[in-house]
Amino acid sequence: MNRVLTYEQETEMRCRRTREEALEQGMDRLGALVALLLNAGRFDDAKRVSEDAAYRDKLLVEFGLQG
Repeated sequence: MNRVLTYEQETEMRCRRTREEALEQGMDRLGALVALLLNAGRFDDAKRVSEDAAYRDKLLVEFGLQG
């Protein structure tokens, strides 16, 4: 059965996929950052990036992981 979607439905599906992909990329970047911090023995920084978005962004830049 062919399903025809309206323009609005197609747009919503594309937006949803884009949000899901962005979320996955963000989680991957955070995971990579935490792994780098743990491997460097920077345990306090690893904890802080989970709580402080501005600090997380700063360290993402420091480690070359910014989006």
